Amino acid sequence: MKTQSVIIGGGLAGLACAYKMQKEKHEFFIIEQSDRLGGRVGSIYEDKFIFDIGFQVYNTQYSYTNSILNVNEIDLKFFKPGARIHDGKHFQIISDPIRDISQLFSSFFSSLSSFSDKMKILLLKYELSNYSIEKDIENDCSTFEYLQSRGFSENIIKLFFEPFFAGIFLEKRIETSSKFFKYVFSNFSKGLAALPSSGMQEIPDAISKNIRNDLIIFNSRVIGIKDNNTIVLDNSKEIKADTIILTGDSHELIGNKPTQYNSVTNLYFSSSIIPEFGNYIHLFPKDKLINNVAFLSSISSNYSPISKCLISVSILGLHDSKSLKNVVQKKLSKYFGGSENDYSLIKSFELKKATIKQPANYFSNNLVKSEKNIIVAGDHTVNGSIEGAVISGLNAYKQIKKLN
Repeated sequence: MKTQSVIIGGGLAGLACAYKMQKEKHEFFIIEQSDRLGGRVGSIYEDKFIFDIGFQVYNTQYSYTNSILNVNEIDLKFFKPGARIHDGKHFQIISDPIRDISQLFSSFFSSLSSFSDKMKILLLKYELSNYSIEKDIENDCSTFEYLQSRGFSENIIKLFFEPFFAGIFLEKRIETSSKFFKYVFSNFSKGLAALPSSGMQEIPDAISKNIRNDLIIFNSRVIGIKDNNTIVLDNSKEIKADTIILTGDSHELIGNKPTQYNSVTNLYFSSSIIPEFGNYIHLFPKDKLINNVAFLSSISSNYSPISKCLISVSILGLHDSKSLKNVVQKKLSKYFGGSENDYSLIKSFELKKATIKQPANYFSNNLVKSEKNIIVAGDHTVNGSIEGAVISGLNAYKQIKKLN
């Protein structure tokens, strides 16, 4: 069997590339090893609950992703900008007073940050308003070192920046490249964190609606690529392609080094307790276990049955979910009221490959080896985000056009 282009992997990079191919009438098909599209972005639907595969959000500032899906169709629901932070004794809100005027007073007078810290945050927001990793010529360092160099106090770093961005990067210490921090900070300072009303799976599903279903082969794993661009599947079937696009971890098939990942354990609890400030992401810098808690059904009522609240609890690293049940129930009861029995564990994910590791100098040392007529895509080639994955897929299509 021969075709013009074969995309290995139906994650967002593969879908973005396929979207462009479909639009430009380029012959192709996708080989996906699972029974769904989206890769690390997706949802499981069970018993009227929506369980995203790890706590994820969509940033409205993702312009490339916005360009290939109908944002109105996925019906985005928004978190409040900022976060509600437990300082060890009680909750305080740090928000963007410009976009969240209701929290102007509490944010300005919060003891989590000094007046100097607040001014530095506003200055950083201004300086990074049009930030681009590609145009950043400053020396790279860890996010922690960068924040120190900017003169932020230890208090604001430990109580806000560290838990908030550790929850995004999924690492206990914010050692991620300062360039990626600037990219994320820029997006969050302009855009809003959001959820599609029916779960994160809506994002890949909305993109794939523009791709013919008969061009997607599910439940097939590629186990090798021969020298003549022949793809070998796990059922021994072979496919000859003019060009091959490798997404996700499939770049290892041509000898690239494995991508390094951060891991997370995500627990979902059901409760009848509806929190007052459920539209904020909750952070716990003093808690040795919990990084963040999100009340998903407070953002979109579709996430749970009527009268029930769906709570996402993110714990950095891999843990035995069942062994955490009792201790997390106690913590939720302490933080949000009610008894331990008011919180029922109904789903969990132990995600070994949750986000890619991007240490200092990642963007200058990230050498991806391609071969003739074999193109490597995926967020690891751009930056570890939904937008990065989509950009990589669009870039792959540009390379294909040059080959033809």
